[in-house]
Amino acid sequence: MKTDRTGPRVLRAGAVWLVRLAVTVLGVLTLLFFLLRLSGDPAAVLVGPGGTLEDIERVRRELGLDLPLWTQYGAFLGDVARLDFGVSAYTGEPAISAVLVRLPLTLQVVGATLALALLIGVPLGMLAAARARRPSGRAITAGAAAAQAVPNFVLGMLLLLVFALWLGWLPSYGSESPLHSVLPTLTLAAFTVARVVRLVRAGLLEALSQDFIRTVLAKGGSRLRVLARHALPNAFPPVLAFLVVDSAYLLSSTVIVEQLYAYDGIGKQLVDAIFQRDYPIVQATVFVVAVLVVAVSAVGDVLGALADPRVRREAAG
Repeated sequence: MKTDRTGPRVLRAGAVWLVRLAVTVLGVLTLLFFLLRLSGDPAAVLVGPGGTLEDIERVRRELGLDLPLWTQYGAFLGDVARLDFGVSAYTGEPAISAVLVRLPLTLQVVGATLALALLIGVPLGMLAAARARRPSGRAITAGAAAAQAVPNFVLGMLLLLVFALWLGWLPSYGSESPLHSVLPTLTLAAFTVARVVRLVRAGLLEALSQDFIRTVLAKGGSRLRVLARHALPNAFPPVLAFLVVDSAYLLSSTVIVEQLYAYDGIGKQLVDAIFQRDYPIVQATVFVVAVLVVAVSAVGDVLGALADPRVRREAAG
């Protein structure tokens, strides 16, 4: 008699995710708390260069910066538990609200990049594997290698020069319309698409050496169709794992890309806040990114298990 172990597995996975989330966020915020205080006196920054010593002392008392460091740390963790990171020193807006307002713009670019990786990278990788010994297959592989070698900021400047300045097809800066996200998305997607192409190609070529694939091909099946139907399910889990890891990389890469295109996502907001020493915005941004990275990792674990044929067969059995 078989017992259903799905419930305990789900509960165990949920518990692991919560522990991972708590440890990651706590570690990141702890490091950030001490690094920000090593970078200078927050009270002096808030008062500005024209402030007096009395003004600085007054701000210290108001913000609790005159308390012992560990007391400040405990109060900081209590504020984090309430999602209270203070208000921006420059806009007066609650920091977490300011970050969440800009978050959809960044997620739009990251989501579109991952979608392009699947819609373009997987078919090109299959084509490169199916025609591995032909010029077209070699050209796809060479193009993917070249795309991986170009840094984001170099590719971004080339795209800006060609599509915004020379051709005038796309806006060069801002985030007022969906068109403004096209160039940032293409800049980020180049590396991700190229990597997916190479992963899919490598996985499918390895699958071609297996007996059951050779048997299906011997029966007269189309090489590309056989790869898509029989080999791709086994080659896809590593691709999915890469996309999960790459999501964290994309969130960090938006810092460069959003600055290049003056795109008003959380990456540009973070850079501006660092230069302005707007500590509440910096802390809220790092918190949101840490939560997103852990959440994406958990979702990736679930999708990876569902995409693995061996796991599905075990669950069915």
